[in-house]
Amino acid sequence: MPTKISFSRYVKEDIVRSKSEGEVQYTDARKRAMLSAFVRLNGTISVGTEGTRLLLRSENAKVVRFFYNLVKELYDIDASFSYQKQMRFNKKTYYTIIIEAKADEILDDLKVSLLGGAIDRKIVYSDDTAAGYAAGAFLATGSVNSPLSSNYHLEISTEDEVLANKLCKLIERFRHANFTPRVIKRRERYVVYLKRSDHIGEFLIFIGATAASLEFEKIRIDRDMQSAANRLALCDEANYQKTLKSSEQQIADIKLVSQVHGLNHFENPKMKPLCELRLANEDMSMNELAIALSEQLNLDPPITKSNIAHLFRQLNKLATSYRKGDKYD
Repeated sequence: MPTKISFSRYVKEDIVRSKSEGEVQYTDARKRAMLSAFVRLNGTISVGTEGTRLLLRSENAKVVRFFYNLVKELYDIDASFSYQKQMRFNKKTYYTIIIEAKADEILDDLKVSLLGGAIDRKIVYSDDTAAGYAAGAFLATGSVNSPLSSNYHLEISTEDEVLANKLCKLIERFRHANFTPRVIKRRERYVVYLKRSDHIGEFLIFIGATAASLEFEKIRIDRDMQSAANRLALCDEANYQKTLKSSEQQIADIKLVSQVHGLNHFENPKMKPLCELRLANEDMSMNELAIALSEQLNLDPPITKSNIAHLFRQLNKLATSYRKGDKYD
């Protein structure tokens, strides 16, 4: 992914790029659904004495070029094209497609009404057209956080509450994935969003952004593996500190018992070599002590970690009694 553009822009430009021979090509029905959604969410319709005008606006030149060519391909018209550069604030450039010829015919064919309403079944009637409609909606008002962010989030917004709920159901009903979109109201707009990283990756494939999906999954997996490695490192450090703390207590017990009782009077023959191993290896874990003691004494079956813990509990019980003065001679 180019480093100088946002991930949202990368996704949109992946959707509208020319597909190679080995990739799935967009059908005319899918293209029509894409255009219908884009017009519905991002189009402006004006009706005057000279007839109906349809304006399609975007800050992404590649997206505008895609829909400009799509209008020409589907309806055999030459639309006008303009751009405007803002001189204040973010200084963005906005590109506009101006459709005057056949505007009413196009709106009727795309089933776009000034009154809004549901998604027409003549536009969306299959998984392919559903994917096209979702893609067009994302190209119009969609955004997705970079996978480098810990906050996974993809959304499409609209001022039309009915359309937001219908779009949510359209995404939810896609048969080849288990999407769980939600709708919230944010100021004066309704936002359809996905939060789960695996759902976002699948949704990018659903809308035709296959290269972006691969990039998203690669970064997500690398990030998750790094997070897992960090968690393991923290666990290892915590376990190491726990081992050292236990070792300090065990060594104190051994030294006290050695001073009072000596290490040659244990009934269990494993106790003395275990004490000697602990004194010589302060940072050995219980498991490592079990392995070392089994090798040293050639034990078969080998002694277990729980056996080692039991021996140290016996040692601690004896040392505690000495500390209380119960068995001082």
